[in-house]
Amino acid sequence: MSKPLDNWKSGSGHHLDELMKHILDLNDGTFDFTFVHYIKSENAIYKRVNEMIVPRNPFASSVRLRKENFDIVHYAPLTVFSPIWNVKAKKTATIHGIEDLLYPQGYSLIHRLHETYIVPIYMRKMDGIATVSETGRKYFIDHYRIKPEQIFITTNGYGKAYRVLGSEDTITNCIPGINRKFILHISKFSPRKNPITIIEGFAKFIKESSLDFQLVCAGSGWNGIEARQIADKCGLGDRYIAPGFIDEETAVQLLNSAEVFVFPSFAEGFGMPNVEAMACGCPVITSNIFAIPEIVGDAAFVLSRPDDTEEFSHAMQRIVTDTGYKKTLVERGLERAKLYNWTDSANALLNYWKRLVSD
Repeated sequence: MSKPLDNWKSGSGHHLDELMKHILDLNDGTFDFTFVHYIKSENAIYKRVNEMIVPRNPFASSVRLRKENFDIVHYAPLTVFSPIWNVKAKKTATIHGIEDLLYPQGYSLIHRLHETYIVPIYMRKMDGIATVSETGRKYFIDHYRIKPEQIFITTNGYGKAYRVLGSEDTITNCIPGINRKFILHISKFSPRKNPITIIEGFAKFIKESSLDFQLVCAGSGWNGIEARQIADKCGLGDRYIAPGFIDEETAVQLLNSAEVFVFPSFAEGFGMPNVEAMACGCPVITSNIFAIPEIVGDAAFVLSRPDDTEEFSHAMQRIVTDTGYKKTLVERGLERAKLYNWTDSANALLNYWKRLVSD
């Protein structure tokens, strides 16, 4: 099931899009792929495969899948609406994390009940589960009773655009209003991304260090009323820059220009922005939530609590004033980022499918 590919530029849709593009490139002819979803999409990947449009009713779409006699059906996402009933094919699925359990106040009661009780039942009906971290793998084994041999890792990777810009590249003043050194955050605004700690912690850093910095929060929503009210309350004035949504090229330029990238999120399955920052040579401050410490290793400053504004402020001050420590984080980050590539993840899923059809 390929519904996330219909919105392929962010989140789980981006993960599936990159993963499947690499799988199609690596496929040696073992598999003939059919992507199954509900409505036509503009995603160019559908031109490379067979395409099937099915009803949204999971029982009706299960009947359609049964008639096709597929060898394997892969579900992404896996939900109560997934057509799994009486499908004779081997079944696999991708499960990213447990964000709803880490930050329950950000999700409805129905969503939490679904993720807590329904999804584990569906996971146990699969012949294989792909997840993005060892932390997630262990959690699903311990809490969802998934057999260890049936769950494997397909991490996120980062695109070639995320790199250290060299002399042949031009780092432009891509965002109006940036005229000083700056701290950077990139995400879609939500309480889960911890805006209060980011903005109040930055204000504390400025007050205690007396350094002349700006805070750039890029992404949709950071230029909205809620974020600006927090910034105004902290008296940041023109120190707070919120350009709204930015494209990938601008993100890369900002990551190459920023003194620090901050990502103290309350809930992440992986925390891909941390890896993208490290790949651009930008030191990272992030949270200790779920798989993030596993993903960044010793290549980032990991907060003991994501809402500790005191520690957050001190972390920024240490990185911008201790050149040796900053250099260490940059070097470690560049090496750490090399661990995360789509080719390895695609091979992991492709090889698992090959084992399933050979059994």
